[in-house]
Amino acid sequence: MTPKVSIITSIHKGEKYISHFLNDITKQTIFNDCELILVNAASPENEKVYIDPFLEMYDNIKYFELNADPGIYATWNLAIENSTAQYITNANLDDSKAPWCIEEQAFTLDNNPDIDLVYGETLETKTPLETFLQNTADRIFSCPEFSLEELLKINIPHASPMWRRSIHDKHGHFNPEFKYCGDYDMWVRAARKNSLFKKINSHLALYYRNPEGLSTKKENIKEATEEFKKIKS
Repeated sequence: MTPKVSIITSIHKGEKYISHFLNDITKQTIFNDCELILVNAASPENEKVYIDPFLEMYDNIKYFELNADPGIYATWNLAIENSTAQYITNANLDDSKAPWCIEEQAFTLDNNPDIDLVYGETLETKTPLETFLQNTADRIFSCPEFSLEELLKINIPHASPMWRRSIHDKHGHFNPEFKYCGDYDMWVRAARKNSLFKKINSHLALYYRNPEGLSTKKENIKEATEEFKKIKS
């Protein structure tokens, strides 16, 4: 049976997070109606040891290993090419979703056929390895209702959107030339060509402000900011 949602996840230097992530994501209320696509982007760490037991337990988890790291957005594109569901969402190793997040987002897309992407509000924490249900979040990314004007101010979908796979038929895939903001580029391209997004007025995810994260690492912030400005221009 074709899954309802494809969950795409890039793995690189994620050994610290992988077991916690897999235990968390498999608790989604409709996980049995999903496929989880894990793409190991030539990680130098030993994540596979922790992944193998989950591959044995779940037949809806797909695992791919790459010989080189092409960057997160090329990795996402590969995951999408190997996905089959009508809806797609990304799940980052160091973040957490509310157990009902994927179900609520899919329900909203089901009931709004004119909407290409949905997003909710996100809790933010400075503490690693927390879950949505047990966390020390100190901030809420309270995103505005969708408009192109608001999107050109901030990345409204933030870290946990869900979108129709048909958005890629209309607007292309993630541009791997962007190292930090390829998701933002994708959403801006789509919105500029009249794709509509919808906010779900509830907290749906927990974002870890990882000091070693790709776009949050101190030495990367300037370059990431320049990418962001380029996309907006």
